[in-house]
Formats: sequence, structure tokens, C-alpha cells
Amino acid sequence: MSIQTPRTSLREGLRQAPKVNQPFIPDTAPARRSHHANQSPQPPGTISHSLSPSNPDSPHLSTQTWEGKVPMSTREVWTPGNRPSLFNILSEKGKTVKQADFYDPYFPLKFVEVPKSDHIYKRAHYGLQSGIPDEVDFSLYHLVQISNQRGDKFKFEGFPLLAENLMEKAIEVSVLCTGVKWELHYDFQQNTDRVNVLNALHGTRDILERIKKIPVTLPGDSLETYEFNHRLRNVKEATLILRNMVLLEDNARYASRYASGLLRDFLVIMINIPDQPRLNELKNDALDIAEEVTKFMKTDPEDPLWLSLLSCLDSPDRAHVVRALWALTHFSTELDEPEANRAMERIPKETLQQLYLLTLMDLDKDILSGALDFWYQYSLSRENIEHMMEVFNFPTIFVPRMIALLTHEGRPSKKETVLQEERVAPPPTEIPRVPPELLKDLMELSEPERSSRWLRCCFVEDAECEITQIALWQAYQSRFADPRVPGGGVLPAAEFIKNVSTTFTNAQAQVINGPGSSTRFIIKGIRPLESAHTFQGFPYLYCKWQDNAKPTKTCQLAFATPTDLRNHVYSDHMNLTATETAGKYNLEDAESAVHTCLWDNCTKFRSSGPSANTAMVAGHVSSHLPEDRPTDAQAPASKRAVLQERIVRKWFYMDTPVTERGEPVGVAYKAALVLRNLARNLPNGIAPDFHGLSWKKASFLSHRPKIIEVWDRNRSLRKELTELIMILEKEEYY
Repeated sequence: MSIQTPRTSLREGLRQAPKVNQPFIPDTAPARRSHHANQSPQPPGTISHSLSPSNPDSPHLSTQTWEGKVPMSTREVWTPGNRPSLFNILSEKGKTVKQADFYDPYFPLKFVEVPKSDHIYKRAHYGLQSGIPDEVDFSLYHLVQISNQRGDKFKFEGFPLLAENLMEKAIEVSVLCTGVKWELHYDFQQNTDRVNVLNALHGTRDILERIKKIPVTLPGDSLETYEFNHRLRNVKEATLILRNMVLLEDNARYASRYASGLLRDFLVIMINIPDQPRLNELKNDALDIAEEVTKFMKTDPEDPLWLSLLSCLDSPDRAHVVRALWALTHFSTELDEPEANRAMERIPKETLQQLYLLTLMDLDKDILSGALDFWYQYSLSRENIEHMMEVFNFPTIFVPRMIALLTHEGRPSKKETVLQEERVAPPPTEIPRVPPELLKDLMELSEPERSSRWLRCCFVEDAECEITQIALWQAYQSRFADPRVPGGGVLPAAEFIKNVSTTFTNAQAQVINGPGSSTRFIIKGIRPLESAHTFQGFPYLYCKWQDNAKPTKTCQLAFATPTDLRNHVYSDHMNLTATETAGKYNLEDAESAVHTCLWDNCTKFRSSGPSANTAMVAGHVSSHLPEDRPTDAQAPASKRAVLQERIVRKWFYMDTPVTERGEPVGVAYKAALVLRNLARNLPNGIAPDFHGLSWKKASFLSHRPKIIEVWDRNRSLRKELTELIMILEKEEYY
């Protein structure tokens, strides 16, 4: 093989690969170029290349000067990057708001453009419509996440046929349960005898009979194949997506208006699936959907959806009963048509009895509240009440139960009205003197413990009282500043005032600026005691025997215990002889009338004079003396004497719940409304078997005192109960 020489012309050779990390720039020059191209004038915006070694068109170009650059001519192109203002103007001029093309009665929505940023929405939407198993799995998984996280922005109106596709996927549960797949027909003029065909446009009125004709083939065991589990998971995901989406009111309105026929059939099928634990989640989700959409749907006594919801009231599953009650009660409540809900006209007696039994479940607030919602709606019609009278005995069964519920969830409360405020004695104006016994004990202590002990013995905390700092300092100084007494001496004034706050935690030294230039320095939070206290907190007991031998004419000796005071009076004032037993004295009669009572100006013997009966006089004197103190007695609280008792009138209530604005809510409020409806709509005729009484009197007369009692105690329901009482008072029998 001969070795060929390398080509010198670049156009005849191969292009070299770009360098690493260098982007490849394609050659945008025209494929054919005139030999006069280099001589022609350049168009505006182009860059001219000189014939130099760096120019690929230069005749002097050689392989030694080639560095991997691609020869090209460039021209400026306007882009949003280099001309943002131009593109903003163009986009605003060409911007048009596209409105969704909603359903007409016969044809589905046409395509509605979805923003490019929402590509995952469109991918999931189209994947579900494709029917390809992998795409369906992908779509359902992401739609579950989207409906859960972006439910406020994910609306049916932006995704045509999404609601229908999800319901069609969900009703494939019939394939698992019966092996039969439901077929959807939108042509209401086409009749078919096949059982598995549904009128998806207007709903299938005989769907319950069709469901009964298809036998269930699903076994009761929990063994499942992979295909069964995979299909069941898809059904659960589709139902969950619908449930999440209709929680948004716009989606609930949309589905109940533009897919009402298929929606009814879908709910009936899901509510009537076999009762197996693995299918319970589907039934719960279907009932959740029914709670949201029945508000915007009409109904009648033969409505399959209405009948299916009524059958759920007998379910042993509490969740089914609660959800069914909500859906039944709120049927057609958001429609303005007066005849939208005619289903309550013919409710079986067995269902009414079951609903009454639900009102007996005091411990289940949700079921009880839902049952009362139903009774409120049902009792709005006089015809319905006449039907109830055939089922219940109002005076003994129904009305007493409603009255008993008037206090449900009531919380006891109390209201007080003060008729007379309490008045206490003013604080003492003098600091109590220190008895010699106490002074002796205090002088044995060193400062600052001595001043703290003195403060505790002569003062007590009282938030309403105060004392001037100068009065407190002078009292302290006069007690302990005598240098002749061993241990005498006082703290400096500043340290003593600081020690007051240390002794009493709530006492504070304050400066009060009075009118003008006067300033008061006080201690806030303490008051003097009536008498000094011992170290143990008991008040000293003073002898009040009148002794004419003393200048003050009163003994005034202080004693720490009642026993010491009693011994002092008997021994020193009555001159009784003590026996060998401690605290006992000789009470034999005296030879002459020498005994009398001089305790605090006592007038017992003032008119009769002294007596020789020692026992009688000693017994009388003991009535003035305090009783002996137990060894384990606690120190009394030092409170000021009450001069005027506080008189309070109290009212006790049993109020039921209210909102923040004070409006009543809950079971008791609904029971009051039911009673009011009964009183308004009971017939005016004479009740049989009630001795010629009218229906209102027969139903409410014996319970009127209880209603008045509840009105008095339950302030939350006074407005409703007042209306009830006024309706009853209009009867000629009252």
C-alpha cells in the first residue's frame, strides 16, 4: 500500500474534532459560494474576515496555522437574550387568554392548552388516557402526589376527560369482584339489554338491579396474585385522586355538573362493592367523594345513590355511618331549586328507627351530630313530622331524648355578683412593744439576725399596707440602741432598711413624691402586728387583770403560752393554792367573800360583790382565758379582723359550646332546633289516647318545666329556647 500525501486543501479533508471542553461550532456558510463573494459588499451586521493566515479563506492558509477553528461567517440574530425589550412587546401583543371550552350536554371538552411548565400534568393526563400499563402506573402515581400537594391548583376544567378517565379506571373494581367490566355509553337514545352497560351521560336508574344480577366471584380469602394486586392498586389510586381533587369546591362543582351521570353510577358501584377488608379503603374514599359532591346534586326517593347511602346507616363500620350521614343530610343544599331534594318524602320506617337509635350514642359525637343534622332537615316539613308520628311516641320517646341533649357537652360555670364588699380592720398604727421575755431572747442574737427576728416577731407581710422608713428605724433603734444593755447596738440605717427587704421577700423600699416638694420614704408590703409574736409564730398573751396597785391599773404581763397565763392569773391575782398535780388548784370555798373577777372591766360580780365560792369564780375567770394549746398546733395566720363580711350572690350554669363570636354550635344547639321545628310543624288536631289534648300540649306540656330549667341554666341556647317557649305559649291550653 502506497502512502498518500496529506491533502493541503481543507475542504477536501476531514473536519477535526473540537478540543476538550470546547463547543463544536458548525459551519453556517453557504455550501456554494461565488468566486466574487470576497469582493461583494458585506451585508449589515456581518463581520469581515481579512485574508490572513488566521482567516480560513485566505490563500495562505496552511495546516500549520490550523487550531481547530471552524471557518464561518456570522450575522447578528435578535434573541430574547440580546433584545429582551423587543420580545416582551411582541409577547404582550400576541398574548390571548384562552378560556376552557366546558361541556355541552352531548360532547366532551375539546383540547385546552396547558402551560409548558406543567408538562408533568399533561404527561400524567395523556398517560392515563393511553391505556398503556406502564404509562397508567406512571400517571396514577404522579397524579396521587399532585392531587395531594397541589390540590388547590389542580382542576378538572383544565384537563378534559380526566374525571371520566379516573372514574372509568376506578370502576374496574367490578372486574376484580365479578369478572365483568362496565361499559360506558354516552348516547342516551341507544338502548341495550346488556347488564354491564351504564348510561354515563344521565346515570343509570336501574343500576342497583344490574349490580344484583351480576354475581360476585371474588373469594373471601386474602390470597392475591400479582395481577390482582396490581389492578387493585390502580383502582385505589384512581379513587384516591378523585377524593383528593373533589375536596376543592371547584372540582366538586365541576364533576357534579359536567359528569353527573357517570359520577352517580361510579359512587353507587363503589358503595355497593363486597364488604371485605381489602376493599374498605375504596368504600371510605367513595363516601368521602359523596360528602363533597352531593351538595350540588339533585335527588329523589328512587335515586340509586340516595338508596345506597341509606343502606350505609346499617353498616358495622363507624366511618361508613358518619360519612353517609353527612352526604344524606347535605344533599342538594347548594342548589337554589326548591324541589331539588325530594328524597326525604318517603323514608322507610326502619330507617327512621335506625336514625333515632343513632341519637342515643352520646359518646360518639360525630354520629350523634350527623343524626341530628338529618332530623333537623327532616323536621322542616309538616308532612315528614306526620310520618314520624306513626313511628315514634313523641311525649315519651322522641321529645324527652331531644330535651336530654340540650345539655350535651355542657360545662359547669359560675357567675358571682358582689352585693357587699368585705371590709377589714385598718392596720395598727403602733408597733407592738417587745415583752421582757422576748427582748431577752433577742439580745442573745447578733446582727443582722437579731433585727430579722425582731421584724418577724413584730411585723407581717401585707400587700395593702405600708410603713414609713423613719418610723421603722426609730422603733428598731429605741429597742436595741441602749449601750448599757449587754449586746446593745444597732445596724446602720441603710443596712437595716436593706435587711427589711431580705427578711420579707415582698417588701419593697419606695420613694413617694407627694404634692409640692414633700417626699415620703416608705416600706411597701408590711404592717405591724397587734401584739408581738414568739419565735415560733404564736402571739404573746397579755394579762388584762385590773390591778389598782399599778399606775396603769392593768397587769400587762406577757406570756408565751395559755398555760403560763392561766397559772399567773390563778396564782398571782386570785391567790389560789396549786396542788401537786400540774395546772390544778385548790377550789375549796373561802372563809369569806374574797373572790371576784377583775378581768378587763368585767361586770359579773360588780352588783353582787365578791363571793366565797372559789370554784364558781375560778370557772368564770377561765372563760376569759384562752384554751390550752395542743403540742402539735400550727402558728395562726396573722390576718386583719373582718369588720364587714363579703356578700356574694352566685349563679351556676351549664353552658354548651359556642363559637368565638358567641354563637351556639354542637349537638345541644341542633337538638334545640329540632324541638323548635317540632313545635312549629306539629298538627293542630287532637291527639288520640291523650284525653283530648292537642298534639303540642301532649308532646310538650309535661316537659315544659324541664325546658324552662334548661333555659335558665344554659345561656348558650336562650335565644332558641325562648322561641320554642313562645311557640308553645301561643297554644290556647297554656
